[in-house]
Amino acid sequence: MRTLQRLGQDLAGFITGHEHGLCVLQAERDFLPWVHSTLQELAAASSDVFLPFPHPFASADAYAATVAEGCLMVARDRAGDALQLPLACVDPARPPVARVRSTLEFARDIILPKRTCPPRLVAILVPLTVEAEAEALGFTRALVAAEPGWPPWFHRMRIFVHAPPGAALGELPRFSRALAVDLSLTALAAGVVEEANDPTAPPERRAQALLQSAAIDAASGRHDQAIAGFRDLYSWAEAAANPVLSALALSGIGDVASARKDRREAVSWYERALVPASRTGAALLMLAITQNLARLYFELGRRADAETFYDGAQRLAMAVPDANSHAQALQWRGRLEELRGAHEAAARSYLAAAEVARDHAHAALLAELRPRLTTSQRRVPAGLGREIAAFLEGST
Repeated sequence: MRTLQRLGQDLAGFITGHEHGLCVLQAERDFLPWVHSTLQELAAASSDVFLPFPHPFASADAYAATVAEGCLMVARDRAGDALQLPLACVDPARPPVARVRSTLEFARDIILPKRTCPPRLVAILVPLTVEAEAEALGFTRALVAAEPGWPPWFHRMRIFVHAPPGAALGELPRFSRALAVDLSLTALAAGVVEEANDPTAPPERRAQALLQSAAIDAASGRHDQAIAGFRDLYSWAEAAANPVLSALALSGIGDVASARKDRREAVSWYERALVPASRTGAALLMLAITQNLARLYFELGRRADAETFYDGAQRLAMAVPDANSHAQALQWRGRLEELRGAHEAAARSYLAAAEVARDHAHAALLAELRPRLTTSQRRVPAGLGREIAAFLEGST
């Protein structure tokens, strides 16, 4: 997705550049997991040492202690377990930002090789959750305003901090910069449309962007635009003999029909999507389409078809594997077996679903299945009843 690619380029440009050592990420907090994820990808391909601190910000003192603990752990990996932090890093009489600055300088001098060229120490002081917003912003302001010195105290370091959009930080010092991060649905959609319409982009990337654009239109209620996008994608996929994208395009039109409450139309498109999907060997894709058909068949009163497709869904879920989908499909298969009077088969389906839920710690689903097992216990042969009773007793 082009918007995320640009984010990666901006972050990488700051890290490898020479003009700035501290970057203020101006972003909504909901966007920060994407920032951390992008930085993780950069770290995997870099010789720099990344120190991420997404830990909760309860207070500036607590966060400074978290940074000190994390830096000491990494430094000990280089210098041995006997290593201790200098007093300047942990002295409670010093302000939290002063302690963090000393800690990062100490970590840099221990961790990095003694030469002037990269690698660098990349500190990501960006908590994902904050209990005290005003104190967190004050922490960022103080770190940005810390006396840079000459050369800057963050020589051979790159530091990321966070501030909400519009937060008053004043004029940034010479070696600090701001980076606005917009990962809103509008921004993502604009990036996708741009890539889909870029004649210089590789055809498969343009097709992926077309899929993403249609999906965003569908999620935003722009159904006519979504259908047009999915149809364009289907035409491209058929010409390119790409059954995965063909199936996704047809399934996408089915999703739009389902959102419009046109169940029969949705079924028609999902059934068409099964044809290319079956050629892909992609169990996850087949599972998604099969689940949709099973649900719609049930809603349309086509119980035999629904039972068949829920059985297929539970088999596909095992292949993925997807424990939650596996248990849900077994439960629904059991409900349909129960509706046609096959109580023993239904009990076995419920029991199998409950075992999957128990083994994968799906407590809510297990709680939902317990009353069905209790009822089934009275309708089945004694041997199966005892098996159910043993399960119920052992899973309390």
